[in-house]
Amino acid sequence: RTAALRHPGHPRRAAPSARVGSTLALPLRVDALGSITAPLLSRLVHAVARPPTDTPSFRRGARDRAFAKLVRARLVVAPVLSLVALTFVFFEPTAWRRHLLLGVIAVLLSVSTVEFVRYRRQGIEALVLPLNLVVMAAGQLAMVTASGGLFSPVVPAIVIMSVVAAVLVEPLAMTLTVLLLEVPTVWALAWVHASGAPVDTLIPEIFGAASALERGPAPWIAACLYSLMLIVASRVGVGVRRIFEELFDEAIGERDRALAMHAEQSRALTALSAELAHELKNPLASVKGLAALVAKTAEGKPAERLGVLRREVDRMQEILEELLNFSRPLVPLSMEEVELGALARDVARLHEAVAAERSVGVEADLDAPVSLRCDPRKVRQVLINLVQNALDASPPGERVILRVRAKAQRALVQVLDRGPGVDPEVAERVFEPGVTTKAQGSGIGLVVARGLARQHGGELLLASRDGGGTVAELTLPIEVAS
Repeated sequence: RTAALRHPGHPRRAAPSARVGSTLALPLRVDALGSITAPLLSRLVHAVARPPTDTPSFRRGARDRAFAKLVRARLVVAPVLSLVALTFVFFEPTAWRRHLLLGVIAVLLSVSTVEFVRYRRQGIEALVLPLNLVVMAAGQLAMVTASGGLFSPVVPAIVIMSVVAAVLVEPLAMTLTVLLLEVPTVWALAWVHASGAPVDTLIPEIFGAASALERGPAPWIAACLYSLMLIVASRVGVGVRRIFEELFDEAIGERDRALAMHAEQSRALTALSAELAHELKNPLASVKGLAALVAKTAEGKPAERLGVLRREVDRMQEILEELLNFSRPLVPLSMEEVELGALARDVARLHEAVAAERSVGVEADLDAPVSLRCDPRKVRQVLINLVQNALDASPPGERVILRVRAKAQRALVQVLDRGPGVDPEVAERVFEPGVTTKAQGSGIGLVVARGLARQHGGELLLASRDGGGTVAELTLPIEVAS
């Protein structure tokens, strides 16, 4: 029952309005029986049983959020690095070095911009993390080659990037990138330094002459050092990733255990409330029958008091029936093709006699036929509840209107009255069980009505009506997903 009331497709929203009867001017109150059942019902609503979260999806969501931040940060860092590289190109006389750097700058800026635009338009699902990793690693290695090889000031950035990438991507992808791309490139650069082929020197002229440094053991020592650093950095990143995964698993496990305990308590409380309501109905029926027998021979004040007693018993029976409806799990929908306007007319006719006794009009305002698939019995129950509340709130001489419209693949039913209107202090609480502003009410009817609406994939809200009064708005999808 509670899981249906908090349908994942329809998160609980703060109701912008409230109306539950003709006594909205009274302070917020809880019915005498409701004061007993309200804590029980509140626990039933808030102890929501959720299925265990898919742990890989949870991890993937955290990784995607981190990657999204990296994409945004890259859009800021790429222009800064490009500006530094362009400054280097301006002073560097070697043609091949300038061309390589300009090409790397163009590729990195393009990739950063395109990926950010795709992320903004299509979401993180449009980005391929391993592909981004390979492109950025290749771009960094090309920049290293153009700016001094193993003696480039950009080399430490590759090590740092390896740690960050290892946290985000799968360990296998990171291992392959390090072993098949980065480490071979480092040793290839060491060979170019030592042999002088195919270029005389990788160290830019603006750094000064360093041929002796390149032809000695320094490139091989640097290659060994950087290879070790890249491997260690990737393993450190993988270790950090595993630590976070273990923390995620532990947090999810604790939450699932807590939710399982809450679900068990919810089932026990639901069974207890149903049993309590069922056991109280039989004694009340006996009290009502005995009062009717005594009333046949009573006269004067005793007869009046017995009449009050019977009316109060009737009210308690109605409250218990609502409690039983609330505690029963929502049965599956029995879907049919329904003309909503005809259903609204039937509900209006059903209340014509009650409305006439109160000197209130009730009518259906239909624009055009609105057909949809729904459970007509449950939708009728929602409309009856709303119309009864509207009649209770309406003063003599006013009208209650059921307005049916179709709007953007949604069916809309509005129940309008000219009652006292919405009390802002009540607006956030009227859909909580046990809360009511009626002189006689249980505070359960609107909870059940909203649950039935959400079971259809719809919603039930209350709002103030222009000119005074209240609008109860029921929206239902034209086609309900299975």
